[in-house]
Parts: sequence; C-alpha cells; structure tokens
Amino acid sequence: MPYTQVANLDFDDIKTALKDYMRAQSDFTDYDFEGSTLATLLDTLAYNTYYTAFNTNMVVNEMFIDSATLRDNVVSLAKQLGYRPKSATAPTAFVSFNIAYSAPTSDTELILRAGTGFRSSFDNQLYNYVVLDDVKAQVINDVATFTDVAIKEGTSILNTFTVNTTGTKSSGTQTGTSQRFILDNRNIDTNTIRVRVYPGGGSFNEPYLVADNILNVDRDSKIFFLEEIEDERYEIIMGDGVLGKKLSSNTRIEVSYLTTLGPESNGVKSFVFSGVVENPNGVSPNGFAATITDVTPSSGGEDQESTKNIKFTAPKAYGAQDRAVTTQDYEAIVRKVYPATSDIIIFGGEDQVPPEYGKVFIALKPTDASYLTSLTKKQIIEDLKKYVVASVEPRIVDPSILFVELKSKIFYNGAITDQTTAEIRDKVIGGVQAFIDNSDTEKFNGKFRYSKFVGVIDDSDVSINSNLTSVTMRKDFIPQLNSTFYYEVCYQNAFDKDCDEPVLSSTGFRVTEYPNFDVYVEDRNEKIVLYRLDSVTGEKVVLDSDIGDIDYEHGELKMYALTIIKGSFFDNRIELRVKPLSNDIAALREVYLDVDVANSSFTAFKE
Repeated sequence: MPYTQVANLDFDDIKTALKDYMRAQSDFTDYDFEGSTLATLLDTLAYNTYYTAFNTNMVVNEMFIDSATLRDNVVSLAKQLGYRPKSATAPTAFVSFNIAYSAPTSDTELILRAGTGFRSSFDNQLYNYVVLDDVKAQVINDVATFTDVAIKEGTSILNTFTVNTTGTKSSGTQTGTSQRFILDNRNIDTNTIRVRVYPGGGSFNEPYLVADNILNVDRDSKIFFLEEIEDERYEIIMGDGVLGKKLSSNTRIEVSYLTTLGPESNGVKSFVFSGVVENPNGVSPNGFAATITDVTPSSGGEDQESTKNIKFTAPKAYGAQDRAVTTQDYEAIVRKVYPATSDIIIFGGEDQVPPEYGKVFIALKPTDASYLTSLTKKQIIEDLKKYVVASVEPRIVDPSILFVELKSKIFYNGAITDQTTAEIRDKVIGGVQAFIDNSDTEKFNGKFRYSKFVGVIDDSDVSINSNLTSVTMRKDFIPQLNSTFYYEVCYQNAFDKDCDEPVLSSTGFRVTEYPNFDVYVEDRNEKIVLYRLDSVTGEKVVLDSDIGDIDYEHGELKMYALTIIKGSFFDNRIELRVKPLSNDIAALREVYLDVDVANSSFTAFKE
C-alpha cells in the first residue's frame, strides 16, 4: 500500500506514520522498531521530512508580503509594489541668529557652509545639527542676519564613486554592468541625500535629483533612483540612457547625506553655534560673535520604518498611485512626506460647519509632540502640492487632544507576595502602558474601554485582589493673552452631574481683573464660576458667579468675555478637567484620545 499521509508535520507524528507504513508491509508486520537499528533510520527519515516541511513552509511564507517576516524579504516585496520604505529621519529645528563682525568689514554677504551649524547637549548627550546646503545672508552694518534656518541632527558624510564602463578593473573597483553605488552607512536619512555629478571627472558639476517614479523621465533626465538593499543599506542607481541620463566612464559621483540618531533629540531647543561662515571668496571673518535670536524646537525625528509598518503601508501607497484623491491616498502620502506621524485623520471641507468646499482637512498627531510647528505644517503642505489633483486645497489642522487620566486604588494580598507597594504600583503602571502600546486606544477615533483597563490592572500581578479606579477627562488650551475672547471647549462626551461636588476643575491662571493672584473655574448650577483660594484658610472665594455655561449633555464648556493675562505653565497652557458621565470614552474625527499615564495616580494598598 502506498504511503499517502502528508497532514502530520510534527516529528513524532511523522515517525509514527512511517512506522505504520512499514508495518503495513508483510515483511515488518511484527517487527519491533523501538529495539532495532532500523529505529535510527526512521529517526533520520522523520527529521529529514520535518526539516524539509519546515523550510518549505518558511520559503512560501517569505514569498508574500502578508506572511513574510525577514526585513530584506519584506523590502523586496514592497519594491514590487513601487514602495520604498521610509528611512530614519533626522529631527529638524529652525534657528534665527546674527553674526556680528568684531571689526568693520567690506563683506556684503556671508555664507553658512553646508555640513556645519550648531551643537546641543540634550539628556546628557551631545548632538550635531547641520544645514544641508549653503545658507546665505546679507551683511548690513557689519551684521549678517540669518532667519528661520532649517538645521538637522546628524553627521554629514560624503561618498565618492567613479564610473567605470570600460571593462578595465582597477583595485577594488567593479566594472561595466556589475558596478554598484552602495552607501554602506546605517541610519541614513534618505531625505538628506544630495548627488552631484562631475562629467569626465573634471571640476564642472551638476546636481542630480532623486526620482520616485518614471513620470516625465526621459533619456536626458538628470535623475537617480534610490533603493533599500540588504542589511538596511541603500543603493544609488543612475540612469541607463532610457530612464535617466547615462553616465560616461571616469565620471565622478559625489553623494552627501546625514546619518542620524532619529528621535533621540526630538525637543531640543538650546543650541550653540559651531558652524563655518565665509564670504563669497571663501574667507572667514577674523573675529565674530554669534547670537541666537529665535529657536523652533527640533521635531520630526523618527526611526527607520519597521517591518510591520512596511507591510501595512506598502499596499496603501500602491493604491494611492502617487495621487491624492481619497482619504486613504492622503493618509499614505502624508505618512510618506512626514514619517514622524503617530496617527492621522482626513476629512473633507463639506463635513465642516459651515461647509468649506474644495478643501481637505488633515489632522496629524506627531510621534513625540502634541502639535506640529507652523514651519513644519508649511513644509508638509508644500510637499503635498505635487500629489494633489485639480484645485483641491489641503489644510493641516491641529488635533484636539482629549486626555484620559486614571485615579486607581489597588488592593493586593500581602500574604502571598513579598513585593512592596511601590513594586506593585510600578507593575500596574507597566501593564497599563503595555496595553496602551499594543491596543488601538490612543488614536483618532480611539475608544477608552473602562472594563478592559480595570482588567489590566487586576491582571498585573497575581497578588492583586481588586481595584477602585475613577476616570477624568482633561483638555488643555492656550489662551490669547491680553485679549478678551470667547472660549468653547468640546469634549464630545457627556459630563456627570453631581449635586454635591463640582464636575469641572482647572489649574490656576490670571485674568486682567485680578492680576495679583491665581484664579480657578468650576461649575455651580449649570454655570461656570470664577474663584480664588483664600491665602489663610484655603477656602474658595467666588469672584464671578457667571463667566460661562456648562452643557452636561453635549460635553461642552463656554466661557464668555474672559481676558487672560497668564496661563498655568511656562507655555501659558491651562488644564480643564471634568468627570465623564460614562467611564467609556470615545473620540471622534479630529479629536485624538490620549491616556495620560504620567499624570494619572496609582496607589497600592496591602491587605
């Protein structure tokens, strides 16, 4: 009888199947396989079948982007969809500064050279921030003023290649069709790659630009293609005379780029000038003083795109086909031009109140910040223009972040554990944070499920018996200082209505009527009242019993004619907290849900 069993891929099952097959033969009907030398042969056959099945399964899995696990294979499959995974991205800061000559000068222009710039110490580590291209400024009254200069974190590197098409092989040089231009450094920010070509190896040079597709590319186009290859390296591919200009032998190629530490220095706002400045003749001033006048903190730094994200994004980018029409198109393209995107939501102007036809609104939450800077928004809009069809106008709006804060009392059995209350608390915090990181809670259209979080707290350690957890919603707003404004704060979730305690609370701020002490707000009888704390007794002293209305049903606060002169924190932010009617909280459209573990309270009690 033929052996036809192929369903068992476990070693023991394969070996048993082989025994059953041999026992079915008349020569081995009563044979003792366990006590014979033939058992070794059966082990070998079973191992061979097992390894063959395993390797075949792995090979087949690696042939499809959904099941592939090795990065090199996922990148190769994404390449077939026309998608190049995003590289590490250097954080960008904007700096305005003056260079004052120490002696009178005849210079009319001063140039900050590419690859130089500033240094910064952040979290006990030194970072270099440089400009990618030469930046020029006019010298007026012996002072050169540089405004909003974009600087990026990283180390500037220059690679030089010489084209060899003659077939003559020199030491260490590939020739002809086998020649490859590979950038061997890791953590390259591909957005910073600059290619200059020196025809014939002379001094004359011209820039070549990266091509993301073959639209409008012909035999004379001065372009190059960029691909990620094995071991997370990149390869420069020059034109072949059909797609892009073909380079002649002895042509020199200079490739400059930055290697970056990615998100490590996001948030840097203090810099020290260390750049090289020269006049147009290449002469540096004998003496000068650099004064920084304005800084936009660094942001946008991001690690290389993960394998998981490549598998998620590549099919969507393929569907977008380099044109922004649907909301999915915009999402894929915005993630491409700004990799440091935590989450994004797109909606048309027709959904606005009142409608704004012909506009597309983009709410974007950066990875390591709450909002984008105005300069970053401007850059993203500029990058989007080449993808937008017809007369549609993209607009980036700040996300409305709805914070959820927890106050949890954790009760655990001290008889079955020797852990301290602090250790139990830290375990709970770690468990809650891990659940947030692996769930869809923190996002646009996110949902906070109270029962799931309570379960996560109970499951953090076997000694935990129960927990009492309350939920608070918080919104932060930055007022228009020294101006009388109407403020409306929407939570999109109904408020609790408590007859004994206020539902609304705030951090302290100052208004023009009471500039010498902090004031606060709370709700009383469906009105928002303004009060201060007595410096002696600590009791609440009402200053104004009606500065606005609170809508419990719709979850809205309205404050009228309020003139704020100072906020609660260094950035003049004011925090408004309310008790929700339901412990399950949802975010809609441009509202981003954020579970603020850092500002939550976890306290463990031993029973």
